[in-house]
Amino acid sequence: MWIMGVDMGTSGCRAVVFDEEWCVRAEAYCEYSMCFLGDGLLELDAELVWQGICTVIKAVNKKVESPIGALAVSAIGDVIIPLGADGKQVRRSIVDFDLRGAEEIDMFMDIFGVEKFFELTGMPPLYIGSLAKILWIKEHEPQNYKKVIRWSTYEDFIVERMGLFPTVSYGEAARTMLFDIRKKTWSSEILEAASIDQSKLPHVISSAVILGEMPEKTAKELGFEKSVLIASGGHDMICAAVGAGLDERKPKVAVDIAGTIEGVVATFKDVNTSRTMLEHALPCYPSYSGYVTFSVNLTAGCVVRWFRDRIALDLYQYCEENHLNVYEYIQSKVDVKEPGKLIFLPHFSGSGTPCFDPKALGALYGLTLDTTREDIARAMIESLCYEVKSHIEAFQNAGIKVESLICVGGGNRIEKQLQLKSNITGLKIIKGGVAESSALGAASYAAAAVGQIEHPADAYAAMKDRVKEFSPITMDLFRNKYRQYKKFSRMIHEYENVR
Repeated sequence: MWIMGVDMGTSGCRAVVFDEEWCVRAEAYCEYSMCFLGDGLLELDAELVWQGICTVIKAVNKKVESPIGALAVSAIGDVIIPLGADGKQVRRSIVDFDLRGAEEIDMFMDIFGVEKFFELTGMPPLYIGSLAKILWIKEHEPQNYKKVIRWSTYEDFIVERMGLFPTVSYGEAARTMLFDIRKKTWSSEILEAASIDQSKLPHVISSAVILGEMPEKTAKELGFEKSVLIASGGHDMICAAVGAGLDERKPKVAVDIAGTIEGVVATFKDVNTSRTMLEHALPCYPSYSGYVTFSVNLTAGCVVRWFRDRIALDLYQYCEENHLNVYEYIQSKVDVKEPGKLIFLPHFSGSGTPCFDPKALGALYGLTLDTTREDIARAMIESLCYEVKSHIEAFQNAGIKVESLICVGGGNRIEKQLQLKSNITGLKIIKGGVAESSALGAASYAAAAVGQIEHPADAYAAMKDRVKEFSPITMDLFRNKYRQYKKFSRMIHEYENVR
């Protein structure tokens, strides 16, 4: 049976079809635009997203030689859609890193209690969660709030548009901040405190469960040759990790996903809502058969693009003209065996884990008259590795032991950067062999739901011959530099707080 994975992201969506051997048989991508309203206000149009989903599904269905048997969806978390009586959005959804909701969630925590909230939901009480945006709409747009018939995640929104009852996976539901991770249902305590009617929320279910068969009319409209089963998928970060090799049966192997932002996903058997998890802003929520957490660096790939476009545009143009990878070219002369001369903080749009601060700024220390553009490039790449090191330390402080890191996406395709990451983190680094891991993760949930594989991680396991490993060398040289990096980061953070 051929399986489709649908990957819905913030700026675009993709559909990928896999055969029984997990080879890609067809794929299509469609980009859609976020609405940039100025002053950091970011919104997403659900109708544009659905149009994009339809476009990519139709496109791959025109390419495949064999009918699709099942599909599942990987969708962004945290972002909530206010739907009206007609099933359409009352207003555009507010993107998670839009600062709206920060004051409202703080006020809610003053009444409800931070520790109690984290114990129930496993979610640090940050402005990025859906509850914060719901409270903001209630406070600032009461007319829109009254029109809401259902608060929809993007996963259940897509499922409903495909013709089935709106249903969301446990992991995606947890990102709303309204979900009880132990009872695995909507939290009556939080809903009551926030005055949210549970009937306005979707049905919740585990990932990798068959939800039903797509109605014939919808299937034809989307270009399917015959009936197709729809299975529950999950939060895109977790789907991407599963598609990159995250296996709950191997908890010491985490996954590093590098893109515009960079996140490290780790798995463990039982709920962990310790004070250390809360202090480091590490979430805890259900995955397939256990629990997961992930750390995040808010400005990873976007910092590298800033350097490319603002500092090294001539190099970029040269590489384009000569068919070279500009990111590999920038690092071509980097010596990964010893630290660079500068300290670079990549907090260009706030810092993430373990000291979540949306107001943090970037910084560069150690400039002299001999400093070159290559020195700055080296410091920038090195800083991203130090950020990952800080994430691993936060995991370890919370009792989550990580020994190996599977790396996918963005700079994780560049082998010099992977060796540098191994030297700095002290971990075995595994170069992932999957380009579209979110779509593969979603497809693996669908395959597990229909019994094609025993466990979602088995899909990636079938591709294990496509990886390369890096072991740490000259670690001692980087330990002192990392201590300097952390000290400098703390100093800048303290300066910003008193400025």
